[in-house]
Amino acid sequence: MGRCRGRLLGALVLVSVLALSACGSNDDSTESSGSGPLDAATEAKLEDIVRRFQDTNRTPGVVVGIWSPKGAFVSATGVADLATEAPLRSDMQFKIASQTKTFTANLVLQLVGEGKVALDDHISKWVKGVPNGDRITIRQLLNHTSGLADGFTSPTVQSKVQTGCTVAELLTAEAKFPPVAPPGTKWSYSNYGYNLLGRVVELAGGQDLSAAVQQRIARPLGLRRTLLPTSGNGLSEPFTHGYGLGDVGPTQAPTASDDATDLPASCLWAHGGMVSTLSDMRVWSRALATGELLEPEVWAEATKNPIPFTFAGNYNGPGKWRYGLGFVETGGFIGGEGSFAGYESTAMYSPTRRTAIEVVSTKNPNAITPPPMFQALAMAIYGTDIGFGLTPEQALAPTLKGAAG
Repeated sequence: MGRCRGRLLGALVLVSVLALSACGSNDDSTESSGSGPLDAATEAKLEDIVRRFQDTNRTPGVVVGIWSPKGAFVSATGVADLATEAPLRSDMQFKIASQTKTFTANLVLQLVGEGKVALDDHISKWVKGVPNGDRITIRQLLNHTSGLADGFTSPTVQSKVQTGCTVAELLTAEAKFPPVAPPGTKWSYSNYGYNLLGRVVELAGGQDLSAAVQQRIARPLGLRRTLLPTSGNGLSEPFTHGYGLGDVGPTQAPTASDDATDLPASCLWAHGGMVSTLSDMRVWSRALATGELLEPEVWAEATKNPIPFTFAGNYNGPGKWRYGLGFVETGGFIGGEGSFAGYESTAMYSPTRRTAIEVVSTKNPNAITPPPMFQALAMAIYGTDIGFGLTPEQALAPTLKGAAG
């Protein structure tokens, strides 16, 4: 679910993209799947779904990765740069936006396992000046039931998106928004809540958030190109450009002038500032979905009684989705999703099916979003009886319409 949906220069930072037919390399297709390609009929279905996603959204590039006991499928379609027409490749780095929340939450849960943080701590114990801070718990921040406003749409934050924010500026600006509900009474997505959790990681763990990501997650898992930038956009070669500065619609094609790649990450910070790659996110999605880095009792608590939710604008489509302590779940697949200027993505893993599925689009917003796209891909492999609560046709029906902004 994690999505960074805010406004940039008065417009939503969501953007659309053009589907180009050029095909990139499939550098990750042989990586550690332990199995060969999927059967020809299934692969043809997947290729058709990718074409439909790209043609409807008109995105410059789409990267899809599937690794399962039945076989692997990795596809990079389109271009990485509209100005040069360089082909998209599956090994390219991209912004993961609100998939960052899964990392921030995992760090908090690690500290819970170490006895440094308690799920029932009130945020006022760690950060002063939070509206209702003496009643909002760490657990409620993790599952978006804190009642805090989103915060990213703050005029102060939006005015700094192009130049960058400090953590103090973020938390101060976001604290000025009145709560949308009393704590614990409803599910309401809050980027502010996750920035608060990032600050808890720093205070309880004794190191800045970027260093904690590296020490506690990236290095133990061998994630080579996954990081929370401390300056700039964090991307390094090879990377794909992303398109959409707020004025391109969900089914409109962007141009080179809509390039949003250079936007810095600091105003997204703990809720959406990270970058990664397809292969790194494959490893992370499995670690996330199995609680690999957590104490067993903490993971049991994190997966207990996830909350049904619906995103504004029906972003996840008509299927069934639930939110745990820092992750989304549907049909037994666990993971995250992200959306910010130029990029939309989702990475999901099913422990029972031992299957990872990832979708990356280099445009924002998309009419068909990555979460239901992932569901369509999963149903092409395993059939419709997964528990998603929708049909393949519903999964591929455009949910976002009209112009951005």
